[in-house]
Amino acid sequence: MNDEEMEDFSRNIHTRLVKAGKAVYRESEAADNFYTVVTGEVRLANLLGDGRRQLTAFKSAGDLLGENKKGFYQSDAEAVCDTIVCQIPLSLLEKYSNDVPAMYASLATKAQEELCELRHHAVLLGRKTPLEKIATFLCGRMDKLDGKQEDQVAIDLTMGRGDVADFLGLTIETVSRTITKLKNMGLLLVPNPHHFVIRNPARLRRIAEGEE
Repeated sequence: MNDEEMEDFSRNIHTRLVKAGKAVYRESEAADNFYTVVTGEVRLANLLGDGRRQLTAFKSAGDLLGENKKGFYQSDAEAVCDTIVCQIPLSLLEKYSNDVPAMYASLATKAQEELCELRHHAVLLGRKTPLEKIATFLCGRMDKLDGKQEDQVAIDLTMGRGDVADFLGLTIETVSRTITKLKNMGLLLVPNPHHFVIRNPARLRRIAEGEE
């Protein structure tokens, strides 16, 4: 973008604080904006006809939000904790995506990454055991960290056990039992419900892949 284009683009985007538990947008609302997560975390969820909830993704800093079909959002997007998002009008995004090839290429790459994540999540829900599911989830959180992987890795979880259960297709009780099992195996330390220390990342990855 040249300076004039950058000024026009910046003038039309806004940052927004979304308090924990509040919605960035709701399923079936008109999709007028696209979002990026600046800080915090957002969960994407769909409610089934019987009231059950399925979480399909957690989005953190740098991730994109705003999947839509025929002009309507396809899921609820809720802040897991106090979260700041950048709100970009779709009309503005479409204008500059057409005019700036690098922006279009970046959006296409992000879309491909999301499709890959959804495919892995389908495998996770359909074929893995509870132990493999929890191990896969923790490995995914570990992979979001910057820097070299050590023999022990500390991770912080913004979400509670209920969110983890709805993401993995498990009950809260099963999530708790499985975390206890990993602790008893010597793979986890859990100083508090939102802070985990993975003591053997390599073995946890083998469990996640069904190799143990």
